[in-house]
Amino acid sequence: MADPAADTHGADAAHGADAAHAAADAGHAAAAGAHGGEHAASFPPFDVSLFSSQLIWFAISFIALYWIVSRQIVPQISRVLATRAFTVKNDLDKAAQKGAAAEEARVKMERAVATARADARAMINAAKADVQAKLNAEQEAAEKRIGDRISAAEAQIDAARQKALSEVGALADGLARDIAAKVAPGAA
Repeated sequence: MADPAADTHGADAAHGADAAHAAADAGHAAAAGAHGGEHAASFPPFDVSLFSSQLIWFAISFIALYWIVSRQIVPQISRVLATRAFTVKNDLDKAAQKGAAAEEARVKMERAVATARADARAMINAAKADVQAKLNAEQEAAEKRIGDRISAAEAQIDAARQKALSEVGALADGLARDIAAKVAPGAA
């Protein structure tokens, strides 16, 4: 069996390098304590000894992130934007077509209304002319009837006047005798 004391020296020799590092770390810690503890617990991103590894990991991370964004995210966003632009353009085109169709329908409706108004005005004018013609015919017939009645009445008046005038002489003689009889009662 091996001597335990020899094993202890072998282990110490093997750990001698570790012990030297531990002593160096203790020396650094003591020096840091002497400088007010500035480097004793330094923040890793600000530790100068870690800058090279941080820059390497930054470059690797940036390249990986750039590759993911440029190959995956940007194309998807581009497709979505292209689809959206296409949809908006189609919707605007459809809206313009429907607006033009609505404008055409409005113009047709206004023409139809104007035509209907003109037709209605023509019908009203024709009806007025027809009614006016009927009124004129009835008025002429009424005026003829009235004229005939006036002529008949004038003829009756003329006949009555002639009869009255023919009787005036006899009546005047009889009246003159009556007056004379009353004025001179015994002269008659």
